[in-house]
Amino acid sequence: MNEHTSHKTDLGEMGATELTALYARGAASPVEAVEAALARIDRFDGAVNAFVTVVPDAALAEARASEARWKAGTPASPLDGVPATIKELTRVKGIPFRKGSILGETEPSPNDLEIVTRLRAAGTPILGTTASPEFGWKGLTHGPVGGNTVNPWNTARASGGSSGGAAVAAALNMGVLHEGSDGAGSIRIPASFCGVFGIKPTFGWVPSTAPTGLMELAHRGPLTRSVMDAALFLNAVAGPSTEQLYGRCPPEVPDFTRAVTAGAEAVKGMRIGYARTLDGAPVAPDVAAAVDRAAQRMADLGAIVEEVDPGFASPQKALLDLWYAAQAWAVEQVNPTPEQRAMMDPGFLSICEQGRLLSARDFIAADQVRAQLRVTMARFHQSYDALMLPTMPLVAFEAGVDVPPGSGMTEWTDWSPFTYPFNMTEQPAVSVRCGVSEDGMPVGLQLVGPLFRDDIVLALAAAYQATYPEPFPDAPQTHTA
Repeated sequence: MNEHTSHKTDLGEMGATELTALYARGAASPVEAVEAALARIDRFDGAVNAFVTVVPDAALAEARASEARWKAGTPASPLDGVPATIKELTRVKGIPFRKGSILGETEPSPNDLEIVTRLRAAGTPILGTTASPEFGWKGLTHGPVGGNTVNPWNTARASGGSSGGAAVAAALNMGVLHEGSDGAGSIRIPASFCGVFGIKPTFGWVPSTAPTGLMELAHRGPLTRSVMDAALFLNAVAGPSTEQLYGRCPPEVPDFTRAVTAGAEAVKGMRIGYARTLDGAPVAPDVAAAVDRAAQRMADLGAIVEEVDPGFASPQKALLDLWYAAQAWAVEQVNPTPEQRAMMDPGFLSICEQGRLLSARDFIAADQVRAQLRVTMARFHQSYDALMLPTMPLVAFEAGVDVPPGSGMTEWTDWSPFTYPFNMTEQPAVSVRCGVSEDGMPVGLQLVGPLFRDDIVLALAAAYQATYPEPFPDAPQTHTA
């Protein structure tokens, strides 16, 4: 049952539209909602390790200010009083900017990154920061400083990453809105593993106001239980900024919720290209079956679904050259001591060393692959409104390792071939849950749209989620791997 038709009574289980409807009637308050979210963190986080820092006093103070605005009939936005979290790779005033690393800051940050400033302006109380691997370097969330962030569906399994803490918090509704970042899949990977909704919006909608070697690869966006909550989040944070360092934002910003409220009618007649894989990458049979079923369901909703090959070879080598160079640059800005290096993730140090050895010519060659990939996908979208494919070729595997045991893989990008191509093209891409594997783990369906047509993937995901809703865990589930 989705959030628009449910009759929940526990504030801690509710989404944004449910909460604000209660605020407007005076039937509940933002203070009560924040207290409920904090109570869920107290109950659940010890089992999953999603949070780095929780700031209850600050969140409750922001909730009291929101309560006063609702009582006065002057809410700051449709999200006023809705509890939110921020990934630890995003600077938050009053919280140390840890970055999952011994190299992180230890003193409270004096300022917010602009996305956080915009969320505060919308009235969202900030509960704290969620876990990431060191500098967000991999699609998992474990490391020497942060420990292991695990999956709420099975605490012996990985949460994914690098926005793993945000995805786990979303699955357990430890807060409603969860900011994440995605440089090669870091929103969509944990969204798929944890069974929540995640969107990597078109690069530019959310201003990139922090220096990063990843440049246009690094998107920021939300992880939530519902597509509507994600659209409300985007409404609050999208828009041009004089501080934007990379990319561009069109001057006219849409109301992202309009695509969500369009319903199943919006799907009828859409042309969807369905790729069962990319460049022959193997897909687990139960994942393939769930995504095949989702493709048929989209057709049943009225979409024109055709099996396709988007027509590009794996850009993994180019992505890794760009990725390693960026991470090497980031670490060089800090210049760690030998003592600090001894406390860093060995895998992270290894890719930084590889990145340090790359030349400017290597970087240019990788960027040429990225440029051609943009052209290939632009041509694809002359025929199709969206590309549909698995988010991940497998479900969450054993926690605490970088590759599935016994797989023979060496890079985390080996098991995540379907996410990073669309960072390279800067396109909007979402992951919405479309079923479970044979062992009960969530499976994600990925939808990719043309540049600045986030409305297409939001509409498709919203119609799918409304028609085929999936339950969420009531509490972390403890199992064996």
